[in-house]
Amino acid sequence: MNKMELDVSHDTCEDERHSRLFDIPEEIQLKIMFLLEPMDILALGRTCRFFAKYAENEHLWRYQWYKLSSKLPWFNFPPVQSLAELGVLFKDCCQRLWSIVCIEGGLYPKCVHCKEYTCVQSCLEEWSSKIVLDIGGKLTWMINANFGLKKHMSMIAVPKLLRCYDCDSIIDRTRTQAHCDCHSQADSSCITSSRPGDLYCRNRSVSSHTGLEYCSQQLEQLPHQQQHDRPLCLFCEEYRTNRLLCEKEMVISTKVKMAGYSQPYSSISEESYKSYNPFMPLTNGYCKDTSNILGAENIDLLSPLIALEHKEAFPVVRAFLSHIFTQFKMIDELQRPNACLVFTEPSNLPLAVKEQLLRYLFEELQIARLCLLPKALAISLLFEVETCIVVDSGATNTSVWVVIEGKVDTDRTRTIAVGGWHVSQFLKQALTWKDHKDASVATISSLDASNVKQKCRLSLNLSREEHRASGPRTETLHVKSQRGRGPMRGGGHYMGYQGDGKPEYTEVNLSSELYLAPEMMYTSLDLAGMIMEATKDLPSQYLKDCFSHILVQGGNTDLQGFGPRLSCDLREAMPEHAAIINVCPYPTGNHSWNTAMGANMAKVPNKYDDVLRLHEPGTPFWISREEYILFGSHQLTELGDVSE
Repeated sequence: MNKMELDVSHDTCEDERHSRLFDIPEEIQLKIMFLLEPMDILALGRTCRFFAKYAENEHLWRYQWYKLSSKLPWFNFPPVQSLAELGVLFKDCCQRLWSIVCIEGGLYPKCVHCKEYTCVQSCLEEWSSKIVLDIGGKLTWMINANFGLKKHMSMIAVPKLLRCYDCDSIIDRTRTQAHCDCHSQADSSCITSSRPGDLYCRNRSVSSHTGLEYCSQQLEQLPHQQQHDRPLCLFCEEYRTNRLLCEKEMVISTKVKMAGYSQPYSSISEESYKSYNPFMPLTNGYCKDTSNILGAENIDLLSPLIALEHKEAFPVVRAFLSHIFTQFKMIDELQRPNACLVFTEPSNLPLAVKEQLLRYLFEELQIARLCLLPKALAISLLFEVETCIVVDSGATNTSVWVVIEGKVDTDRTRTIAVGGWHVSQFLKQALTWKDHKDASVATISSLDASNVKQKCRLSLNLSREEHRASGPRTETLHVKSQRGRGPMRGGGHYMGYQGDGKPEYTEVNLSSELYLAPEMMYTSLDLAGMIMEATKDLPSQYLKDCFSHILVQGGNTDLQGFGPRLSCDLREAMPEHAAIINVCPYPTGNHSWNTAMGANMAKVPNKYDDVLRLHEPGTPFWISREEYILFGSHQLTELGDVSE
C-alpha cells in the first residue's frame, strides 16, 4: 500500500469517528457533558454548532449549579427550585461562581460575630462594617473598618513607552532600568553620575539609539503590559518613580550627545509620535501642574474621577482602585462577611462602567458586599434630610442636585467644570500680571494650600472692597517654592524641598487678589443660575423643603463668605422664595470629607430584597456577593439598555 492510499485510509477513519461521535444519542451526549466541569462545557460548546446547542441546555446548567454550589459551604444560596422560579440563568451563575472561587479564589473568612461564612441579617444590622471610598477631583477620601479617615491624591501615572523612531522599535524598559549606572545606588541622593565628564548616568541600552522619543500607551493595552510599563502612584511607589525620572535623564543625555553630530538628529519629525495622546481628556489641572513640576515628560498623569466617565478608560480606574486597596490594606477587610464597600457615585457614571466595576470588585477583589451611593444622597444622610438641594463645589467641578424623598432627580442635575482649582489659577495669573519676582516659582498647586485659601474671601459687596479708604489689606503668605527641588529617596526631586530634604518656601504678597480671585471663580460658576435651572417647574409641595435645606459641601465651600454670598444671590434671583431660602453648611469638620462621612451612615438592606426590581437611577444600589453570582448586573439594567 503506497503513501497516498495510507493517507486516504487515515482520513476515512477520522471521518468515520466524527460521524460516530455525532450519531451518539442526545441522552448519552448529555450524560457525558453532565460529567464535565463548567469551563469544559463552555469550551466544548465553542467547537461547533452541534455541541453549542448542548452547551445551552438549561437542565445541564441547573445540574452544574447544584453540583458546584453544594461543594462551597461558605456561600448561602436559595434552593435550586426557588432560583428557577425567579428565572435565574444557571449558565451565567456558574460562570460567575467559577470565576470567583476558581480564579485565585479560596475559602472566605467566617464572621467573627455570627461565626458564619455569610452573615445573617441580625448580624449585619448590629455588626456591619463599612469601608467608604469617595473619589474627588483632588483628593480621594476613605473610611476604613476601624472608622479611620484616610486620604490620597486622586492621580495615577501611566508610564509612556520609550520608542526609537529611527529604527521603529520599542525600548524594553526592563533593560534600560537594569543597565543604568545608578541602578545599584537606590539610596543615592543624586541622580547624576559620579564619573567626571558625564552629564547624566550612562546606559548601554539607549545610548546606541539615534531617535528616542516617548509616546503614550493605548488604553486597551494597559492591563497586559509588563510590570515596568504598568500604571503607578507617584506618591507611594517612590522607587519606580525615581527609575522613570532617571530614565528621562538618560534620554536627555543621549539627545544632547546626538545633537553634537553634524548629521540631523532624526530623519522623521518627532511630532509624529508626540501628536496623539489618548489620555488628554483624562487629565485635570492638578495632573498637568504636578507633571510640569516634576518635569516628568515620560509619564501621563491621569484623574480617576474623569476616567470614571469613560467606559474605555476603566483600566485607569482599575489601576487606581487596586493601588488604594493594596496601599491601605483593605482587601482582607472587604472580604469579611459583615463588610460592605460604600462607593460614592458621581452623577454621570455610565452603566457600562458600573458593570465593569461590579465585575472587578466581585470577581477579582472578591468583596463581600457593595453599595453604589450617589454623592448627593451621602450628603443628605449626613444632614438627616430626605428632600433638599445639594451643592457640591469641589476642587475641579461643581454640581447641583435635587433630592426628593430620598431619591436624586437625575434630570435636574447640573454640573460645571469650575471649582477651587480655579481660585488658585486666578491667583497665579494675578502674580504673573503684577510681574511679581516670585511668580515663576509659586505654582498653582502651591497656591492651592489651606494657608492661602483661608485668606481668600467672597465679598457681599465688591464695590465696598474696592473703595475702602485704607485700600485693600496686604497679606504676606509663605508657599512652597518650585525653585527648591529636594531629592527623593533614590533620586528624583520633590517640589518645595531643599537639597537636605527640608521644605523651602517663598514669600508672596497678595492684596486685592484675595477677593478678586474668588470673585472670578464665583462669577464663572453662576451658582444661583444653576440652582434656578435645577429647580425650574419643581412641584409646589417640595419647594419649601428644598429651599429651606440647601446643603453646601466640598472644599471650595470652605471659602470665607461662600454661604452668605450664595444666600444673598439666591434671594435676589428668586425674591418669591426669599423667606424660606436657607443655605446650610455642615457645622463641623472639613467640607472636603463630608461626602465620605455621610456615606458611612448608609444602612445595609435585607439580603435578596426585591431582587427582580430594576435599579432606579438616583437611588442606592446594594448588592452582595451571593446576589452578584446569581443575578450579575441584572438590576442595573435600565429600559433601553442591554444587560451583560
